[in-house]
Amino acid sequence: MKKIHIALLILVISGIVAMSFFIKDLTTQETFTSAKERGEKYVVVKVKLDKATPIEYDAVKNPNQTVFYAMDAEGLRQKVVYNNAKITDMERSEGLDLNGYMRDGYFECNKIQTKCPSKYKDDMKAAEKNLPSATTTTQY
Repeated sequence: MKKIHIALLILVISGIVAMSFFIKDLTTQETFTSAKERGEKYVVVKVKLDKATPIEYDAVKNPNQTVFYAMDAEGLRQKVVYNNAKITDMERSEGLDLNGYMRDGYFECNKIQTKCPSKYKDDMKAAEKNLPSATTTTQY
Protein backbone atom coordinates (compact mmCIF):
# COMPACT_ATOMS: atom_id res chain seq x y z
CA MET A 1 0.00 0.00 0.00
CA LYS A 2 1.10 3.49 -0.70
CA LYS A 3 1.57 6.00 2.10
CA ILE A 4 -1.33 8.10 0.82
CA HIS A 5 -3.70 5.11 1.02
CA ILE A 6 -2.67 4.39 4.60
CA ALA A 7 -3.13 8.08 5.55
CA LEU A 8 -6.60 8.15 3.96
CA LEU A 9 -7.58 4.91 5.71
CA ILE A 10 -6.50 6.32 9.08
CA LEU A 11 -8.41 9.54 8.36
CA VAL A 12 -11.62 7.64 7.52
CA ILE A 13 -11.35 5.44 10.63
CA SER A 14 -10.74 8.45 12.89
CA GLY A 15 -13.76 10.20 11.34
CA ILE A 16 -16.00 7.22 12.08
CA VAL A 17 -14.75 7.03 15.66
CA ALA A 18 -15.30 10.77 16.17
CA MET A 19 -18.86 10.56 14.83
CA SER A 20 -19.67 7.69 17.19
CA PHE A 21 -19.04 9.98 20.18
CA PHE A 22 -21.78 12.37 18.99
CA ILE A 23 -24.36 9.74 18.04
CA LYS A 24 -26.33 10.11 21.30
CA ASP A 25 -26.97 13.78 20.49
CA LEU A 26 -28.72 12.79 17.26
CA THR A 27 -32.13 12.18 18.80
CA THR A 28 -35.59 12.95 17.55
CA GLN A 29 -38.28 15.01 19.25
CA GLU A 30 -40.54 12.73 21.28
CA THR A 31 -43.67 12.94 23.40
CA PHE A 32 -43.99 11.42 26.88
CA THR A 33 -45.93 8.49 25.39
CA SER A 34 -43.30 7.69 22.77
CA ALA A 35 -40.54 8.18 25.37
CA LYS A 36 -42.21 5.48 27.53
CA GLU A 37 -42.27 3.15 24.54
CA ARG A 38 -38.55 3.71 23.95
CA GLY A 39 -37.75 2.53 27.48
CA GLU A 40 -34.30 3.49 28.71
CA LYS A 41 -33.27 5.39 25.55
CA TYR A 42 -32.06 9.00 25.74
CA VAL A 43 -34.75 11.26 24.23
CA VAL A 44 -35.66 14.92 23.74
CA VAL A 45 -39.23 15.88 24.67
CA LYS A 46 -40.65 19.26 23.61
CA VAL A 47 -43.00 20.52 26.36
CA LYS A 48 -44.66 23.52 27.95
CA LEU A 49 -44.36 24.17 31.65
CA ASP A 50 -47.56 23.49 33.61
CA LYS A 51 -47.87 26.83 35.38
CA ALA A 52 -50.85 25.67 37.45
CA THR A 53 -48.49 23.56 39.59
CA PRO A 54 -45.65 25.29 41.47
CA ILE A 55 -42.03 24.41 40.79
CA GLU A 56 -40.46 22.54 43.71
CA TYR A 57 -36.93 23.75 44.40
CA ASP A 58 -35.24 24.12 47.78
CA ALA A 59 -31.70 25.49 47.54
CA VAL A 60 -30.97 24.63 51.19
CA LYS A 61 -32.42 21.11 51.33
CA ASN A 62 -31.29 19.86 47.90
CA PRO A 63 -29.75 22.44 45.55
CA ASN A 64 -29.32 19.86 42.77
CA GLN A 65 -32.94 18.89 42.25
CA THR A 66 -35.85 20.71 40.65
CA VAL A 67 -39.27 19.08 40.32
CA PHE A 68 -42.04 20.43 38.09
CA TYR A 69 -44.86 19.31 35.83
CA ALA A 70 -44.93 19.73 32.06
CA MET A 71 -47.33 19.08 29.19
CA ASP A 72 -46.21 17.66 25.85
CA ALA A 73 -47.66 18.24 22.37
CA GLU A 74 -50.35 15.60 22.96
CA GLY A 75 -51.49 17.35 26.15
CA LEU A 76 -50.16 14.64 28.47
CA ARG A 77 -49.09 16.05 31.86
CA GLN A 78 -45.99 14.45 33.40
CA LYS A 79 -43.81 14.94 36.47
CA VAL A 80 -40.26 16.01 35.57
CA VAL A 81 -37.25 15.63 37.87
CA TYR A 82 -34.36 17.86 36.79
CA ASN A 83 -31.10 16.94 38.51
CA ASN A 84 -29.73 20.44 38.69
CA ALA A 85 -30.56 23.88 40.09
CA LYS A 86 -33.71 25.66 38.92
CA ILE A 87 -33.25 27.59 35.70
CA THR A 88 -33.68 31.37 35.98
CA ASP A 89 -36.95 32.65 34.47
CA MET A 90 -38.12 29.13 33.66
CA GLU A 91 -41.71 30.27 34.23
CA ARG A 92 -41.44 32.90 31.48
CA SER A 93 -40.31 30.52 28.75
CA GLU A 94 -42.60 29.67 25.85
CA GLY A 95 -41.43 26.07 25.81
CA LEU A 96 -38.82 23.66 27.06
CA ASP A 97 -36.77 20.95 25.40
CA LEU A 98 -36.14 18.25 28.02
CA ASN A 99 -33.23 15.87 27.42
CA GLY A 100 -33.25 12.69 29.46
CA TYR A 101 -34.85 9.35 30.18
CA MET A 102 -38.35 8.16 30.97
CA ARG A 103 -38.45 6.46 34.35
CA ASP A 104 -41.26 4.74 36.24
CA GLY A 105 -43.80 7.51 36.83
CA TYR A 106 -41.64 10.52 35.92
CA PHE A 107 -39.23 11.95 33.35
CA GLU A 108 -35.63 12.24 34.57
CA CYS A 109 -34.06 15.26 32.91
CA ASN A 110 -30.36 16.07 32.79
CA LYS A 111 -30.47 19.02 30.38
CA ILE A 112 -33.09 21.69 29.64
CA GLN A 113 -33.14 24.17 26.80
CA THR A 114 -35.60 27.02 27.27
CA LYS A 115 -37.43 28.68 24.40
CA CYS A 116 -37.55 32.40 25.12
CA PRO A 117 -40.63 34.46 24.29
CA SER A 118 -40.34 36.45 21.12
CA LYS A 119 -39.95 40.18 21.51
CA TYR A 120 -41.35 40.68 18.01
CA LYS A 121 -44.73 39.06 18.62
CA ASP A 122 -46.29 41.73 20.82
CA ASP A 123 -48.07 44.04 18.42
CA MET A 124 -48.00 43.28 14.73
CA LYS A 125 -50.47 46.10 13.93
CA ALA A 126 -48.11 48.68 15.40
CA ALA A 127 -45.26 47.28 13.34
CA GLU A 128 -47.34 47.45 10.16
CA LYS A 129 -48.07 51.14 10.78
CA ASN A 130 -44.34 51.89 10.83
CA LEU A 131 -43.71 50.24 7.47
CA PRO A 132 -43.66 52.47 4.37
CA SER A 133 -46.72 51.97 2.20
CA ALA A 134 -46.46 49.94 -0.98
CA THR A 135 -47.57 52.88 -3.13
CA THR A 136 -44.58 55.08 -2.33
CA THR A 137 -41.56 54.66 -4.48
CA THR A 138 -38.01 55.48 -3.73
CA GLN A 139 -35.94 57.08 -6.44
CA TYR A 140 -32.23 56.53 -6.64
